[in-house]
Amino acid sequence: MVPINYGGRIESRGPETYRSQSLLDTIFQATGLENFQGSAVVIDLMSGPGGIALNLQKKASRHSYAVLDYDQEQLAKIGEHEPVNKILADVRNVSSVVKGESVDIATARYGIKDIPQGQQLQALKGINEILRPGGVFVLTDMISLEGEGLQRWLNIQHSQKQQLSGREIEKEGECYIPTEKEWLAMLKEVGFEAEVFGYYTSPISTGDWLTGNQFGNPKSPEAARKKAIMDEIIMNAPEGVKKAFNVRQGVNGMEIDYPVVIIRAVKKVAESGLPTAGDLYAAS
Repeated sequence: MVPINYGGRIESRGPETYRSQSLLDTIFQATGLENFQGSAVVIDLMSGPGGIALNLQKKASRHSYAVLDYDQEQLAKIGEHEPVNKILADVRNVSSVVKGESVDIATARYGIKDIPQGQQLQALKGINEILRPGGVFVLTDMISLEGEGLQRWLNIQHSQKQQLSGREIEKEGECYIPTEKEWLAMLKEVGFEAEVFGYYTSPISTGDWLTGNQFGNPKSPEAARKKAIMDEIIMNAPEGVKKAFNVRQGVNGMEIDYPVVIIRAVKKVAESGLPTAGDLYAAS
């Protein structure tokens, strides 16, 4: 599902977006944890080294936190002293490892887009199933811009980068970055009431991918060769693409701005009149 060397990636040396406090703060606000009455069960899906869960825990420590990722090496980067439960699993099978309707808040950042298009609904359906009625899912991910050739170029570019990072699309399938409308439509289809909570611009440099070990050992000639390939792909983008994504030459390589959406999706409540997780939120 993700590149072979995913476990060796180092977020602290990669793109700034993984450390952006403004983005972390927006995700926290979208969860509603600040106003949640009682103790919530929170799970960070496709967590990597747990940046989202650890930030939420620092801001709202009374709740219970878990992280889920299919890569043991990434989960091992979370210190044993950290107050989070680690779950080694594929998000596409989340409903088989997490009890149904047992979670109040779920988050996923920059992960669902890397699931093949035909399997994204499966993952979102499973996330819906583990949430209590009225529970909240905060999706933070890239969006393809609507416009002539923009979505196609972005997906080709991202797929090429993933393949250079070790992804074997013949075995794992190809990643797919939906438009904002497609994200919202998928969430609605699996049983969420979803709305855009905010936007974020993620500036990326090909040099970030190199230093973050996304092409392997950043000091190796092979990693430098892969970076050069991505520099050329981005540099030779059509003029309309360059304008839409603010493509420019930077100090450490080509730079590009990726549009990101933060969506707050609430699991629909059955018309039973019974209390739900949503009832536990204090009035704003």
